[in-house]
Amino acid sequence: LHLYCPGGMACDDEGELWSKMLKSLLDCCCRRKKFLEGLAKSISPCMLRALRDDHTLQSALCSMLELEVLDNKDLQMQIIMTLQSTPAGKQNYAALCQRQQHLRELQQKGGPRKLTLPTRSTDADVAKLLSCGSFGNLECLSLAFTQVTSACAEQLIKLPSLRYLNLWSTQFGDVGLRLISEHLPKLQVLNLCETPVTDL
Repeated sequence: LHLYCPGGMACDDEGELWSKMLKSLLDCCCRRKKFLEGLAKSISPCMLRALRDDHTLQSALCSMLELEVLDNKDLQMQIIMTLQSTPAGKQNYAALCQRQQHLRELQQKGGPRKLTLPTRSTDADVAKLLSCGSFGNLECLSLAFTQVTSACAEQLIKLPSLRYLNLWSTQFGDVGLRLISEHLPKLQVLNLCETPVTDL
């Protein structure tokens, strides 16, 4: 199964076949904690597909939250924000919240402190995710190895508490660097390794 996951050796369709295989498995008998723990090893591709409105992966993420597959509170928050970025994901999450009050409380505390976007995330994915909830507490953001460019700087400057930003191996350039340097006064650590940033 993992071979067809986005980034897997046999994946040549951005995860379409993987999603269909997961749907068949989850619909029949695999919506169990043990199976979802195995799927959690591919959490980044799961979140990326869910962010791009894949209903199967949105449902799988809800099941991970419901069955408490993940202990990491920041990762749980990231999943919640991913789910809330699309109408279908919001609907799935709202139904889950009615069953589990503690997830709603977690979200109301101002959002996650750490966030790592999946590889292959684009500027549009960043904009979509950051527009769907509260990120006032976000201090650490990793966009390493994603496909973001300087265009996402417009979204990043809306994160007032950001202290650490990892842009390693992205297409983030001088224009974006100027913008974040002017608007993110709390930023302490900025990783620009393997980016097209020049000596300003």
